[in-house]
Amino acid sequence: MVKQERAGRTRRAVLLAAAETFARVGFEAASLVDISRRAGVSKGALYFHFVSKQALADGVRCAAGREVGSAALRALRAEGPALQGLIDFSHELAGMLREDVVVRAGIRLGRPGPPRRDGAPGPVGPDVAWRSLTAVVHRLLDRAAEAGELCAGVDRRAAAELLTAAAAGQVLLAGEETDRPGPEAVSRLWTAALPALVAAEHRGGYRV
Repeated sequence: MVKQERAGRTRRAVLLAAAETFARVGFEAASLVDISRRAGVSKGALYFHFVSKQALADGVRCAAGREVGSAALRALRAEGPALQGLIDFSHELAGMLREDVVVRAGIRLGRPGPPRRDGAPGPVGPDVAWRSLTAVVHRLLDRAAEAGELCAGVDRRAAAELLTAAAAGQVLLAGEETDRPGPEAVSRLWTAALPALVAAEHRGGYRV
């Protein structure tokens, strides 16, 4: 039992160190030596839990996915107007990106790209992670449309892709700044987006 607890602590330390490194320098520039030093473990201990840098990236991405997935489920299960749920979800996601380095690194990593010519795993990229978030945004927009919250004729697919792209842009622009995207940036995004989604007489019912 003691060995299992110690192994669990080591794995978490390595995963956190990897997330901090990936968030700071990206996948390509990340060094396993630097990650092991940051975690305070030997390189052998790192390899015991993660056989490669790609495995570490996958671990960070999966851990981030679990956290974001939980937030998405809360948004999908929330009572009240669907569009307000989407606004609240965007604020929660922004908060996670500011405060949780594993989420920040995992979102920016995405999942492995196609293999390189030499057969090695390809670099990781954010496209798949953001596409999955687009699906959640699209689902909530569908609900909002079904409930009559949206203006007639709104292209929900285009709106979902635009909102997700705007959020992704905030993450990329933030870089290493852990205080971004800030709540005011998310509010500005929704202040700009609401007129295209909701009739003027109904906009006052939403908290951006």
